[in-house]
Formats: sequence, structure tokens, C-alpha cells
Amino acid sequence: MIAFVVWEALLIVSGAVGGIEVLGNMRGGAADPTWRESAAISAARVRADIAFAAVDVAIIVAAYTFGLAVRMLDPGIDAGRVYWTDLATAMPVIVLIHIIANVLAGAYGHVWEHASADEAVQVVFANVVSGVVLVTLSTFARPDVIVPFSVIVVGVALSLAGMGLVRFRSRVFSFRRGDSGARMLIVGTSREAAVFARQAPSLTGGCQVVGFLSDSPDSGAKARRLAGLPILGEMHEIASVIKDHDIDEVVVVGADAPRTREVVDLCLDVDARLRILPAAEDIMLDRLSALDVREIRVEDLLVRPQIATDLAEVKELLRDRRVLITGAGGSIGSEIVAQVLGFSPAQVYALDRDETLLHDAQLKWGGDVKTVLCDLREPVKVLRTFEEIKPDIIFHAAALKHVPVLEAYPEEAVLTNVIGTRNVIEAGSRVGMSRFVLISTDKAVDPSSVMGATKRIAELMVQLGADRNDGCVYSAVRFGNVLGSRGSVIPTFVDQIKEGGPVTVTDAEMTRYFMTTSEAVELVLQASALSEGSEVFVLDMGEPVRIVELARRLIRLAGLSPESDISIVYTGIRPGEKLNERLSISPMTPTRNSQISEAKLDYPNPALLMETVDDLEGEARAVNRFRVRELLSDLIAHDVLWAHGHTVEAEGARAESEASWS
Repeated sequence: MIAFVVWEALLIVSGAVGGIEVLGNMRGGAADPTWRESAAISAARVRADIAFAAVDVAIIVAAYTFGLAVRMLDPGIDAGRVYWTDLATAMPVIVLIHIIANVLAGAYGHVWEHASADEAVQVVFANVVSGVVLVTLSTFARPDVIVPFSVIVVGVALSLAGMGLVRFRSRVFSFRRGDSGARMLIVGTSREAAVFARQAPSLTGGCQVVGFLSDSPDSGAKARRLAGLPILGEMHEIASVIKDHDIDEVVVVGADAPRTREVVDLCLDVDARLRILPAAEDIMLDRLSALDVREIRVEDLLVRPQIATDLAEVKELLRDRRVLITGAGGSIGSEIVAQVLGFSPAQVYALDRDETLLHDAQLKWGGDVKTVLCDLREPVKVLRTFEEIKPDIIFHAAALKHVPVLEAYPEEAVLTNVIGTRNVIEAGSRVGMSRFVLISTDKAVDPSSVMGATKRIAELMVQLGADRNDGCVYSAVRFGNVLGSRGSVIPTFVDQIKEGGPVTVTDAEMTRYFMTTSEAVELVLQASALSEGSEVFVLDMGEPVRIVELARRLIRLAGLSPESDISIVYTGIRPGEKLNERLSISPMTPTRNSQISEAKLDYPNPALLMETVDDLEGEARAVNRFRVRELLSDLIAHDVLWAHGHTVEAEGARAESEASWS
């Protein structure tokens, strides 16, 4: 019992020291990965060996003391012999022999909670050798310091029992684990990974940490150990390691986005649950939630590094200005409001026609934002509202964007996306706005849908802004899907996963461009500061993402296996959708920001455009859906929506889009 108390106390101290070292290293800044790995291995081994050696010493002393006490119970023993003094004299030698035997037999350096028969043989061998050596020494020692053979036999037997009990306690008392005990593989060889490997069995109800995978190229990975456990290979070997070692769970410690994506992709076809642990501080504090599947972070799904921007120009643009954001209740508009607040504007106005969205968003923004309830499709109301607030800068994010729905109700798309934009531009011009920024979409490029066509018309009205000569700088910013926004596939997939599936994907080959809401808005603000008038800016969206791969990653990030736990069902392309979106079919020129380009579009025909917009408004208000579709199709057929003759690609895209409308 004393040995167990000492053992547990030493383990606690060892774990605490490890945690302090990790936290201290983190606060001190990043260290060289090689140094960190070496330090982690050395520290883990030293702590474990010291702890076991100290407990072994206590066991040995107790075992031989008990052996002599039993020997003294013999009534025939020579009472005049001072056996206790002899034992005290010999005890340092006895302890030293046992510890040396343990070291030579390899009885240190293991994680004994998961030890097997091979490790048991090492413990038995070490104690048998110790007994033989002690008997030999006693035979040739001076008679006055001889330890009785019976004491040696009892001492060796009790030492063997005590050392074995301590090392195999998790197996002897296996009832403490219940029915858990999942076999766990840890990805990472950092100090944090070593400390977590020691704490994981107790925090997870007895999981079996099988080993590590190196997350950096190292040809000698398989020859090394960490925290007494083998490093089984490199990360690219994860699928084979999982199968060969019957792994139930994969845990990525201290994961960043690139490593998480790589692990997720490598684990798509294996039947093992994926766990991602948060920052090391949470693990050191023994927060059990650190072992749960964390909330899905959309940043983990991006196939390129997140965007970083220099917003010094934006601060100069927005400081002490009256800024209006339309569509402020939506995900993009709401984020624009939140970021604009950080640049010391004179006042921020958040406009939306949905009172619930405005109310909910207001709770997040606080009292520094004035909400405006207004329907942009009503020109009189828009003008009166603008005359009251007199905005200097307008970010126009209000739009209807659900492609299949708008195919069925094209008049609604026209009234909001076209007429609403025209009303905002005209009212803003009359009250003296100095800058107007339209939030556009990649669906405006070679549009195959009502939604895309209406957004392209909105872009064309921005291009005509220079004709107004009202002193306002007009621009549009075009980008793809925003992860997690209203209308994005991400919330749909997450809900389907929570309900147990299936996850529905339209087509296995469908791709889309993605970025997070925050980085999209950062670049929108940056583009607004770059504008000199009538530009259509295009954001760098990285490489397009296959939707089915996005779904599979989300399933994996939820700790489930695609097809095995959650099935994926293909439903077919919906009306208005395309397999692949484009950001531009016209040449693009760089700007001062490498992540923002300008699409070089031909100047639209002002008379034809505005005449068609007026016709569209009349037919839309009359709910003449056939005529609305016809007018939109005519705009495309007559090249009003297109850059004329820039490239062969543009001509091919135009023909493809015309065919989709016919």
C-alpha cells in the first residue's frame, strides 16, 4: 500500500513537471522542432525512470525487511545474532544490485499500463538475477554480515510481486477501465504529445495508447521512442499503421489547419475515429472536454493558407465616416458590420428587411450600431431612409442567393438583386455618398441561373457609376462561396451529419471556390480602399474544392467514417446550377494587393442596359415569370452581360451559358 501511494504521488509530480515545462516553453515562444522533440523524449524518459526506480527502492526495502521479520518469528533462531544491523548494512548493496539488474533487463522505459508478456519476462529475469547475485555474495561474504538465505528468497519473491503489481496494475485492476480501452494512435511527436500520451489513459477511462506517428519527414522515425512508446512511422503511413495495429482512434495533438486537413484526407478510407485536441494548456489543466470531438472549424477545410491583409488603408478610409451596410442581418453583412466597427467610424448603420435577423445581430454588435428596417425594393422608402442617415460609404450586401429557389421565383431575384441595387445607387447618389461597394458572386460569371444573371446586371450598374459624375467611387467585389454562411453547403452538411445522414451531394464532380467569412470581408474592405472607380474586383479564392471531398472531410472532422458511419447520396444537379464556377472569363490585372485582381470587362451599353432594367422591373412587379426569364435570356444572347471578344474562353463560356437558358 505504501508503494502504491508513493507511486501515484510520483506520477502526479512527474505529470505536473511536464505540464509546467510545456507551458513555459509555449510562453517563451516557438522553439526549434528538433530541439523540442529531443527534449520531449529525454524529459519523458527521465521522469518515468526516476519514478519507477524510486518505487522499486521502496518495494525492495519493504520486501527484505518483511522477509527478515518473518525469519525472526522462528523460535530456533539465534537471538544473540544482530540480524537487523546486518540487513541495514547490506541494504544499499541489495538495492543497488536490484536496480542494476532492472536496468540491464530493460525494466525501465516502458508505458507499463499496456505492457505484455515480454515485459513480464524482463521483470522476472531481473529479480531472478538479483537473487542469484545476492546468494553468491552472501556465500563468500564475512560471516558477521551474512543475510540469511531465507531472507533473500523471501525478499526476491516479494520484490518480484511488488514490481510486477506496480507495472501491471492496469491489467490487475482492469475493472477500473470498464468497457472502454480504445486503441489510440497519436499524430505528432512534440512535447505536448508526450505529456498527453501519459495522461490520456487516465483521462479517457483506460484507452490504450499504442504509439505515435511522426508529423515531419524522418527516415529514422520507426527506430525511435517517445514517452516509452514506439514511433510507428510517418504521417503518410497512417492508413497502414491503423490497419496493422488495429487502431480505434486517431488523435492529432495541437493540430494546425494544414496538418488537420492532411490527416483527415489520409483517414478517409480507414475505419478509425478521428479526434483533434485543442491547445496544450487545456490538456495540462485536465479538462476532460479536451478529449471530445471539437466543434467543426471551417478554417480546417480550406485547401490553402488563410488570407492575411494589411488594412492600414481601410482604417484611413472608414475613420470618422458614416457607414451603411445593407443585408446586415446575413452572415457576410453581419461580418462587415463587426469589422467596420474596429476602424473608428463616426456611425455604423445596419440595414435589413428581416427584423429577426437584425434583432439577433444587434445583440452581438452592441449599442454602437444603429439598425435600420427597410425594404430596398421600395425606392421611396429607400430615399427617405438615406436622407435621414446620409451615409458616406455603402457596402451593399443585400441579395437573394439561393439558386434553385430563385429559378422558381425569378421576379423576386430581379426585384431584390437588380431593382434593390439600382434604388440604393440612386438614393446614395442623391444624398452625396462618396463610396459604394457591391458584394458580388462568382455566379455572375457566364451565368446559368437567374441569380447569377441578376448579380451580373448589378455589376454592370456599378460599371456605369462613372457616368453619374456625382463624385462617388463605385466598385464591385466578386468572390465564391463563404464557408458557414447562410446558403452555404456547410450548415446543411453539419445538420445531416448530426442527424445520422445521409449527406446529400448533387454531383461527384461538382467544385466550388471557398473562403471563410472573416477573410472574405477583410478583402472586401481592402478592395474598397483600392478602388478608383467602376472596377469589378476578384478575390483570390485559391483552388476550387470538390464538394464531395468537403463532405467527406466534414464527416471525418465529426469523428465518423464516410460511408461506414454516414453515407453520401448523390441527388443530381439542381436547376440553375453548374458543375464548376469561374471567377472571371475576362483577363485580370493585379492590384497593389496580391490577393485582389481587377477583371478587365468591356464597358456595357448604358441605354440598352437601363432600358432592360426598367422592363425587368415592370414584368417582375407584374409577376410575369416567363417574360422575366425571356428578358434575362435576351440580355445574355445580345452580349449585354459579357465582355466582348476578349478571349476564346469568353466566347466558349458565352455559348455554354446561352445553351443553359434555352
